[in-house]
Amino acid sequence: MIRFFCWLSLLLAALTPLSRAQGSSQQVPTGWATVTGRVLDSEGKPVADARVTAFPMDTSVSGGLPREPITDAEGQYRFVLPAYPGKTRLCAVKESAGYPDTQGLLFSSGTDNMLEVSLLPSGRLGGVDIHLGIPDGVVDGIVVDAKTGAPVAKARITLRRNDPESDYSATIPPDGHFVLALPPVPIEMVVTAPGYRTWTYKDAQSIGNRLILGNSEYRRISIELTP
Repeated sequence: MIRFFCWLSLLLAALTPLSRAQGSSQQVPTGWATVTGRVLDSEGKPVADARVTAFPMDTSVSGGLPREPITDAEGQYRFVLPAYPGKTRLCAVKESAGYPDTQGLLFSSGTDNMLEVSLLPSGRLGGVDIHLGIPDGVVDGIVVDAKTGAPVAKARITLRRNDPESDYSATIPPDGHFVLALPPVPIEMVVTAPGYRTWTYKDAQSIGNRLILGNSEYRRISIELTP
């Protein structure tokens, strides 16, 4: 009996990465398409823990998009999604490694190489590898109360860029910590929270109080909000 449970534990451990790449559910809804492949960096190495997003380019979508897969240790993913008409664009996201979701205009560097696929009802596309370029810069931030040092609840970060004109806004997690990958262009960063003064990024090297990160640059910032 002990030997059986040891064997079962080993089998489950071996299947875990595969299950992760394929998603928690193996069932494919009727008429949906399945896309499989790998996410690779600029040197052709697999990117683990990357999130794969989809954007239907030729049709509008009501409601939420399908669950986004996360790559396994070998960079493999399995995406089950509706067979949208026309082209569907795929993107791999891992902010901590310098790969933003370039489906959003603010995060596009202009040199992004996102795949476009045509999905057929109940179709299966294999070998759809996503090749990433040079990583963008990464800003690793923490938002705290200037007096107590405690994380600020309901804080919100807003980013803006002029060329192309675009913005991004999101609620910061309750622990006050956020990580963003940003293209090498001037970006305005503003943080707000109920009951606190607005905070705007600025430093001696910034141009017009805008953050500029080089490719693969990492910057840690502490944002202290004043009540």
